[in-house]
Amino acid sequence: MKKYLLVWALLLVLTTVEVALAYLHTPLAIMLALLIGLSLVKAGSIVAWFMHLAEEHRALAWTLMPAFFFITLLLLGFLPDAVRAGEALAR
Repeated sequence: MKKYLLVWALLLVLTTVEVALAYLHTPLAIMLALLIGLSLVKAGSIVAWFMHLAEEHRALAWTLMPAFFFITLLLLGFLPDAVRAGEALAR
């Protein structure tokens, strides 16, 4: 039970940081890069602990790695569009 509370606290802190980035008027490209990174950490924590992947055999975890990297590449592929949209809104 303590492990789940620690993961919950980590997710709460990371979500607070994500919300704070919007209020701190962080430059758009930096904010988006940080949000993607924080989201990946949060997703990994959820998959590892709440879906019990951390306790599975390593072979199962390695089968999910290609999907993880593919999704990461897709997110990074959308980053230029988000930056361009932010520049258009700033005008």
